[in-house]
Amino acid sequence: MISQRVRTIEPSATLTLNAKIQELKKSGTKILNLSVGEPDFPTPEFIRKAAMAAIDDGWTRYTAAAGHIEAREAICRHVERTRNVQVDPSQVVISSGAKHCLSQTLLSLVDPGDEVLLSAPYWVSFPELIRQAEGVPLPVLTSARENHRLTPEMLEKQLTPRTTGIILNEPGNPTGLVSSAADIAAIVDFARTNDLWVISDEIYESLLHDGPMHSPFSYDPERVALISGLSKSFAMTGWRIGWTVCNQELAGAIGRLQSHNSSNACTVSQACVAAALDGHDHPDLQHMYDAFRERRDLMVDGLSKISGVNFSIPGGAFYIFVDLTERLGDGGVADDASDFAIRLLEQHEIAVVPGGAFGVSGCVRLSFARPQTELRQAIERIQAFLA
Repeated sequence: MISQRVRTIEPSATLTLNAKIQELKKSGTKILNLSVGEPDFPTPEFIRKAAMAAIDDGWTRYTAAAGHIEAREAICRHVERTRNVQVDPSQVVISSGAKHCLSQTLLSLVDPGDEVLLSAPYWVSFPELIRQAEGVPLPVLTSARENHRLTPEMLEKQLTPRTTGIILNEPGNPTGLVSSAADIAAIVDFARTNDLWVISDEIYESLLHDGPMHSPFSYDPERVALISGLSKSFAMTGWRIGWTVCNQELAGAIGRLQSHNSSNACTVSQACVAAALDGHDHPDLQHMYDAFRERRDLMVDGLSKISGVNFSIPGGAFYIFVDLTERLGDGGVADDASDFAIRLLEQHEIAVVPGGAFGVSGCVRLSFARPQTELRQAIERIQAFLA
């Protein structure tokens, strides 16, 4: 009865861990949850007020399938300000979150059997979204010791005649990767040379700790589909607003698809796009960005003092991807990363995500989207466990 495409979807790699977390919570155990993937800050008040005003102003009906013109114009202003590229509203499609954008863009670009390159570790949904479009994911393994740097030479080794595109994600989940301008330019040039499209997932774009990010869209806006949204950088995960900015042909295809599979994104949430993007320098947002930078520094300092762990310093987002290979296996604290995560949860009441969910064994992802007091406790407990 169930279709083949759904039968082949891999279940969440964190199901066992989540079940254990819920079991411990029911017993009254207080968990230090470093597995979370959303900001712990409330949506800023100035954005919430815009939503309330929008309801009173009648933003409660359908918009165009691709999104309300005022919201798309605000995205155009934002792209010009941040990527130095002028775009037209006809190149923008607003969808129900960045994941929805990714799904529709892949469905619009990938034919059955097409191969898509992606850096590993990767965000958990990338491979499954590629497979749902009947494509084939081709992970390219990167290393913490090399700061998870992705190069054309690494991509070249995986390239085949069936390869049609590349997915990039910066600032990255789970590594916090922010590449140099030279590295991004080289990857875009590789895509141009091999006639590959590029999807650039930039949903963490404002959560930067050490300097600016370099968007592939700035280097080749005809070849690159830029995907972003309000979820992470504006603490609006539940508002479900993302967008795709791309060439007009692709935007038209995505818009036609969306007109049938979902229609427009939430209208009230769309009404907040201009307020959020035009208020990008609001003190509430700057406070959040500063807090994440301070938390990043706290985590880097604490984890650096623990022997046998390796990680690259995240340049953005709110994750650290820790390589525990030296502390696992025979004579180690756990058999593998999944066993480590379960033991850490049961014995020290800390939740982290095993690296297998991101395509790399022997690692765990730690989120620092929690208050500093909790992060300090977590570091002390991790140190005690590894000692």
